[in-house]
Amino acid sequence: MKRFSISTDGQVIEYEVVHRPAVKRRIHLELGGRGELQVVAPRRMSKRAIQSALQQKAHHVARFLVKARSQQQAIPVFNYVDGEQHLYLGQWYSLKIRHTSGRSTGIELSADGLQILTPRADGEGIQGGLVNWYRKQAAHLFSDRLVFFSRTAPWTRGESPPMRLRLMKRTWGSCSSKGVITLNPHLVKAPPRCIDYVIAHEICHLKEHNHGRGFYALQEQLYPGWREAKAHLRDNGHIYLHS
Repeated sequence: MKRFSISTDGQVIEYEVVHRPAVKRRIHLELGGRGELQVVAPRRMSKRAIQSALQQKAHHVARFLVKARSQQQAIPVFNYVDGEQHLYLGQWYSLKIRHTSGRSTGIELSADGLQILTPRADGEGIQGGLVNWYRKQAAHLFSDRLVFFSRTAPWTRGESPPMRLRLMKRTWGSCSSKGVITLNPHLVKAPPRCIDYVIAHEICHLKEHNHGRGFYALQEQLYPGWREAKAHLRDNGHIYLHS
């Protein structure tokens, strides 16, 4: 992939340009898996326009890189072994792995941690069992909170919208033009207030399909604590998404 660069305070910052169909209006910054800067931009935006926009905000770009690389280094590496700590609803729990002669992996949450009964002792088997368990917990918890906020929001008339789960690398949730709400199962690792924030946010999109003044008025009405939850996900989301 071709690299470009900008400069600030004697520092040269290289970047790559990435295009995604969903990005149609403005550019945003991401950190690639190797620590490289990726600029996600609309296809219609020229390389010169991207360069100019980045150079004008070079100090912001430099600060983004420092923070993003620091967060990337903070992402834990998991081996899925007995005693290892894993997240659920914002808390760390120890894995308690016990072998069984059964055919499938079963997981239960207790005061002692995540009790795992599994026929497979390898990390891949434990990881697969955890992914399935997280998804089941997410389906149950998210459905309950979706019902709660649907009954609270006047514009839904008490009806819960269709919900689906999809693992996503950068997004917590979305609301389609047909009113289908998609939620990221990784969100079940975050504190309950963050789950409420994301679900309330998407329910507001059922009425306001933008982030204008009307949308934020609805969000303030439906979940007044959204700012704190949003800030928490901004500062800690990289751990939930990659753990």
